[in-house]
Amino acid sequence: MDRRKLLAGLGRVAALAAWGMGTLLGARRLRAGFVDAESAPPGQSPLRPPGALPEPAFRATCTRCFLCAEVCPAMCIEFPSRVEGAQPPLRRAPGALEREKTVAPVWKGDDTPYILPWKSACIVCMKCGPACPTGALRPITNDRETIAREVRMGLAVIDRKICLPWTRTSWCGACLTVCPYRGLAITVDHQGRPAVRAEHCIGCGLCVEVCPIRYKAIAVLPPFRPDVGRIRAE
Repeated sequence: MDRRKLLAGLGRVAALAAWGMGTLLGARRLRAGFVDAESAPPGQSPLRPPGALPEPAFRATCTRCFLCAEVCPAMCIEFPSRVEGAQPPLRRAPGALEREKTVAPVWKGDDTPYILPWKSACIVCMKCGPACPTGALRPITNDRETIAREVRMGLAVIDRKICLPWTRTSWCGACLTVCPYRGLAITVDHQGRPAVRAEHCIGCGLCVEVCPIRYKAIAVLPPFRPDVGRIRAE
């Protein structure tokens, strides 16, 4: 066989192998984005990506194309069909005194994009909006002032019953350190106890992700009401 033809054949084989590997990795990433069921820490709720339309309009406009997840550098956008245990109000930690006995509800996700901040929070890079082909996610300029003015994914709420500084168990400061608007959205008093200022919180969920408490002493409550009813037949 001619040397030139042999090298050309080997080049085609290598290109085909690289294409196959790229396809495999892409398929694995796509599959990882679709979550059958997730267990949420008590009091947590899923969040929409930044720039999402109001809930009814978002569900009607989103086509589940996965493009927002493809461009997300934090890989925090997922498409769960349901999340087990998600609930809007904060609950007491298991074993705490006077803990209410409740059955953890199940929230239906319907395969639209959500961020589960207790796993991976939004880093507000604002790449998902321009990638959305239907306008379900509004494009927002990646500018600090613009983000502070236009992004409202939810509102962080601190559970003072289990927050380390509030219970005087230990100093922490994780939520303050990671907050992109620290000193504005999250402040601390002279005893190091954190507080949230609603007018400056964009609801990115970074404080939830880094909270060292197992049951998370902080939660971001979304502007919509999660569906925590029974799962319909799928």
